[in-house]
Amino acid sequence: MSNARKTISTKLNDILTELESAIRHCRTASSHFDESEVPRGCAHALAVRGHLYAATLRLDELALVHARHSSP
Repeated sequence: MSNARKTISTKLNDILTELESAIRHCRTASSHFDESEVPRGCAHALAVRGHLYAATLRLDELALVHARHSSP
């Protein structure tokens, strides 16, 4: 595998890790709300947004790389 493809693969795995963390926080937030633990639920819900934001930033970085290397 070329170095560029390995780099992209690594970045995609980083995105996957962020998204998996977001899913775990969603589950935890849901449980807290079910148990009327609103502050804890809100904290985990906000963590979801943080992981989604991090995944989006990484995906945007990949998009920029591909834009620089593509021909219109």
